[in-house]
Amino acid sequence: MTKKRGFTLVELLITMFILAVLIVMVARIGENVTANSRISGLINNFLADFSQAKLIASAENRYVAITFSPDGFSYTISKQTDITDSTTWTLVKTVRPLSDRTFFNSGEVSDFAINSTGEVRPLPIDLTVSPSGTSLRFFIRKGRGLSTDEIAYDRTIQILPYGGLKVEKN
Repeated sequence: MTKKRGFTLVELLITMFILAVLIVMVARIGENVTANSRISGLINNFLADFSQAKLIASAENRYVAITFSPDGFSYTISKQTDITDSTTWTLVKTVRPLSDRTFFNSGEVSDFAINSTGEVRPLPIDLTVSPSGTSLRFFIRKGRGLSTDEIAYDRTIQILPYGGLKVEKN
């Protein structure tokens, strides 16, 4: 009669080690997929807001401005109150989609306005200067700090002088 044998301690340890490695790999992949989808969602929301601003500018034949907060967490969309005055604006909406780890680079971003033909001009509006584009950089930090942590996901939106958009992965 043969004696029943179970798993040895070494076999159990090896199996547990392999399972632990697999769990860590799955957790990291899930973290990456979540962060990547979050930045894609932010980019898509901004693109929709930009399209909405162009639509308002075209429908109402006035400038619509997108201004960015200095802290890098929000932006506002405003439209000209009076089409003859480019200094008074009416708030359309404020967008604060950004979390404590997701930012746009407020140092590199300039506020801009879109007119009814889709031209992008820096604020304050100067009609003697030709339209110029700008770029907007969204990124997610790996840690919780504001300045010392490594950037994990980084995308740049190029806003072209005549209203075109180009999204680049950095």
